[in-house]
Amino acid sequence: MLKELRVRDLALVAESTVRFGPGLNLLTGETGSGKSLIIDALSLALGSRADPGQVRHGADRASVEAVFDSVALQREVGRRNVARVDGRPASPGQLRELGANLVAIHGQHQHHALLDTETQTDLLDAYAGALDMRAAVATAHGVWVAAAARVRDLEQLRSRGLREQEYLRWQLDELRKVDLKPGEDEALGAERTASRHAARLAELGRQASDALHEDGPARAAGAISSAAAIDPRLSEHAARLGALTEELSDAAADLRRYVELLDADPRRLEAIESRMAEIEGIKRKHGGSLEAAIQEQERLERQVGATEDLDAAITAAEAEKLKRRTELERAGARLSKARATAARGMEKAVAAELLGLRLEGSRFEVAMPSQSEIGPAGAEVAEMMFSANPGEPIAPLAKVASGGELARVMLAIKTVSADADRLPTLVFDEVDAGIGGEAAIQVGLRLKALGARHQVLVVTHLAQIASFADHHLVVEKAPDQAGRNVVMVRELASEEEKARELARMMSGGVTVKAVARAHELLEEARR
Repeated sequence: MLKELRVRDLALVAESTVRFGPGLNLLTGETGSGKSLIIDALSLALGSRADPGQVRHGADRASVEAVFDSVALQREVGRRNVARVDGRPASPGQLRELGANLVAIHGQHQHHALLDTETQTDLLDAYAGALDMRAAVATAHGVWVAAAARVRDLEQLRSRGLREQEYLRWQLDELRKVDLKPGEDEALGAERTASRHAARLAELGRQASDALHEDGPARAAGAISSAAAIDPRLSEHAARLGALTEELSDAAADLRRYVELLDADPRRLEAIESRMAEIEGIKRKHGGSLEAAIQEQERLERQVGATEDLDAAITAAEAEKLKRRTELERAGARLSKARATAARGMEKAVAAELLGLRLEGSRFEVAMPSQSEIGPAGAEVAEMMFSANPGEPIAPLAKVASGGELARVMLAIKTVSADADRLPTLVFDEVDAGIGGEAAIQVGLRLKALGARHQVLVVTHLAQIASFADHHLVVEKAPDQAGRNVVMVRELASEEEKARELARMMSGGVTVKAVARAHELLEEARR
């Protein structure tokens, strides 16, 4: 849930902290007061494109921070654009990735997302409860693609002929002779350093060992142990000194063994240098690291092993490909069946919602044109079709819906899929475009219902919708001390404040009659 939006020096907003609550949050205000600026600020925090022109006149930079239950997303715009996640540097792409799982913004410029068949397919799959089936199709598709690639690689290998096979065997024989061991280059490097400085290391080791063999710590431990027999308060010190003496004795023994094992033999150093040169040569040929060379040997082992009986390997790979294809088709068929069932249910549910939203005579259908090939998202895509008036041919939603119709269709789809929608926060910027009267009340009812399952933020001009607010925020524009207009946001706390704002929205002024009607609206919204 979005808890707070902090805005500083963005367009007309000098400094504002907007707090949101659960349920339905309404933003209202006079035309030009800056309501959509708040949505723009949230969009910036979610990674939308930044423009230096958004910075308030006279300021060096603008900053926006959206604080959610689980994370804080911050954006700065100016000479240098900065993005942060929980105070740590990030990229706008990371903000977008995180924001996509937190907020969905639907506005006059964002409705195009609903017009994309990929988005429509996602909505249908969520409505169908088929996301696990879709994931199974994606997995089966990946396995089938890998099996097909295996067949292709083997067939290419066979087509390259004997010369290619001989070259592969030569590479493999070279790697086998070197007999690489993981971490060998690092171990040899350490041994070479020790061998080069063996005399100095032996001298320092003996000095350390001799110092550790001095009986000072042992005599101290004995004395404190005797004292502890008289005064038990010294028992802990005696135990610590006893443990220290044992540890020093063990360290001295280890150092003595280290000195004894130091090898200053020039022949051993020569052998190390030769081995390291051999390993470096192999590393240069095969990826630049020991790990890459070992991985290349493993790959060549598999490839050469397959060439020993290439025809049998191709036959086995083709059988595996066929098996994986069958599994993919079965997974795709299960998903297609679930989508077809859900599409019919969504059609009926959305049609009922459109009727309530005063789109009588409209038709809504979900077509599922087949793809030329089963992909990771299945064998078909969802395409939402719409006709606004009786007698008009049904066509893709993108081609036939006006702005107001599209807003209501989007709201209807969101309403019927609310339980399946996993996004915690939904934002509707001017969803009331082109509607009024009873249709506005129906929109308000549905937004209120969405607010029971999600946090909902709405920018509206209509009092009928605003009356349903759980939290009513007013955006106001007024001159500051310097005479410059600034935007401020405050929440209406009392019933009277809400009624006066609804009255202004209905009549353009606050009259006794308008306030009375506003109280009626608030009372009706509570029923």
